[in-house]
Amino acid sequence: MWHATPVEIGILAGATLRQNYNLETINMAWDEKLLTAMDDSKDMSILKIVFRFAPPVNYSFINDLQRKYPFLDDEYCRFLSITDGASLWMYEFFGSGSLEMPALEGLMQRWQPNVDKLRVFPFAEYPGGNCIAMRENGEVIQFDFRAESDTDCTVLAQSFGLFVGNVLMGEDFYSLFDIPATDLRDNEWTDYLKQKGWLSKSST
Repeated sequence: MWHATPVEIGILAGATLRQNYNLETINMAWDEKLLTAMDDSKDMSILKIVFRFAPPVNYSFINDLQRKYPFLDDEYCRFLSITDGASLWMYEFFGSGSLEMPALEGLMQRWQPNVDKLRVFPFAEYPGGNCIAMRENGEVIQFDFRAESDTDCTVLAQSFGLFVGNVLMGEDFYSLFDIPATDLRDNEWTDYLKQKGWLSKSST
């Protein structure tokens, strides 16, 4: 069963100290980026438009998930230990349902036919109508209601940590789109990522 470590407990304290725009901030791990955004949102009202979080989930919920889905990696469990669901840009991460974030149970019921065929763990949705899920090998994929096999899915990242840290909050952000980065307009989320140095200003 998963348990918090002293290193993890210290991440939040460290995040509050990283206010300067430096290499240490640019090279943050995914969980440090998440905690930094949580800290920044206290004073950046514009960030709250595209970023929401919640208190940590109860550890018993994490342990129950791991018993049901043994392939869940520690990165996803650590995510839940930081925030019980979240909204990053347009991606809604589901949680226990005990707080303001939507419940994983409802997400699983909605995507049950696809989940049974693909043997995945759904944990988020994109407003365009796609489900975001974790494969047994740790890959993060997206698919729609028509998906019946692996060939109907798109791989977004090789792991949960890479999905959050490199794709949603890093240099691979534009890999989410089928058009060149130069054709995309900046928004509150990309402005924040560039301000932190997590997304190159020359990408657009």
